[in-house]
Amino acid sequence: MTEKTQVGFEAEKSTVEEVKAKLEYGELSERLRQCLDVIAHGTDVSEETRLTDRLQTLREERRDLRQERDNIEKDIEEKTRDIERVEQRLDNLREQDGEYDGVLAMLEEDLHDGMRIVGGSNKIKRAAQLGDCSVDEVIEDLKERNPDVPGDAFRKAKPHEEGNWQDELDAEGSLL
Repeated sequence: MTEKTQVGFEAEKSTVEEVKAKLEYGELSERLRQCLDVIAHGTDVSEETRLTDRLQTLREERRDLRQERDNIEKDIEEKTRDIERVEQRLDNLREQDGEYDGVLAMLEEDLHDGMRIVGGSNKIKRAAQLGDCSVDEVIEDLKERNPDVPGDAFRKAKPHEEGNWQDELDAEGSLL
């Protein structure tokens, strides 16, 4: 590397201000260095120095752009992984909801066949597990989905009652 020295001289203030207004930041110093090279070494060497400097600048800009690109690629990969995780979770929830709805549908068939639905049954416990909810919430879901089924269908039969809740209905459709 060559040894450098500071160069200082006076110039008319208005001229310097006009030159600065026409050039980019830092370009005045670069142009003054080029003038010194031309005076000292001729135009060929000055052109070589200018091109060498330009080449170095272009390479630095390319390196910076590659770094930016690499950072963007990294961000894209991270977002892609996030998307895949959320999609997987959503698929799992939909599958779980589908299984839960399937068990509820089976329980509804039992209800419509006259079976009583009680919280301690294995089917209700399985539904609660699939639905990630409590046994009481499963029964509430069944009641909401089947408003035509009386509340007595969701309790154990009393000792004097039949196991089938529909057998307890009188001829008019109400419980005895």
